[in-house]
Amino acid sequence: MYTKRLRMSFKLDQLRQAAEKYQYHDAHTHGVWPRLVWERRKESPLARLDDAVEFMGKWKALRFKGGKIAFRRICTTWLRKNLADLERLQGRVLYSLAPEDFQTILKISSSFRDCGAPPTTFGKALHFFLPETVMLWDQAIVRNTYKLRPDPESFVSYQRFGWKLLHHVKLGKAISVLQQLERDHARSIGYFEPMTMILDHLAFSPKLSARAVAALGGPSKAFADYLKRPFNTTIQRYTH
Repeated sequence: MYTKRLRMSFKLDQLRQAAEKYQYHDAHTHGVWPRLVWERRKESPLARLDDAVEFMGKWKALRFKGGKIAFRRICTTWLRKNLADLERLQGRVLYSLAPEDFQTILKISSSFRDCGAPPTTFGKALHFFLPETVMLWDQAIVRNTYKLRPDPESFVSYQRFGWKLLHHVKLGKAISVLQQLERDHARSIGYFEPMTMILDHLAFSPKLSARAVAALGGPSKAFADYLKRPFNTTIQRYTH
């Protein structure tokens, strides 16, 4: 899929196109996202456990032995161990993350796995608790599209891919271009989705996702295990 003929540019217009092409905003699963995830994102993670169980069930992330009961137990243990790191990352926007933040994401995702959560479960749960910071992670779309392993290291490499792509499309432009894309997208679908969700929509387009990977230098560079700032630029911070 990632051939030389696809080694082309990927610009903000292509990211906008991916958001426009996504067809599932009216689906039942997306109907709960604004209420359970976005509107309550600033509350304490401990207070959102019931919402997490409901969200994970409706987003088909509890298909493992024990289901809801097991997830509640796993998540309670994980929250107790990682609450300080989770609260430190709350409200942090993916574009503005520093290398040490990705190390923290690796730490808390590894801990979630070690507590007993399968890959899709810990990937979707981390997005639930950190919707501005972490992109969704599943087998059927993300890992199959980008040919990624189901482990925390690959999960973090996918988050880094999103970080790199945002810096790539924003290069030479003001940070407001990303904020404007979010606002335009919100007007189009009727509710706000942060850039992490817009990047998620990219995986639903084989052509655009392949083009994005190629623009970053192919899979080995797009999903490198280390974070290297690809551009000599100061990271501008923005919040929602």
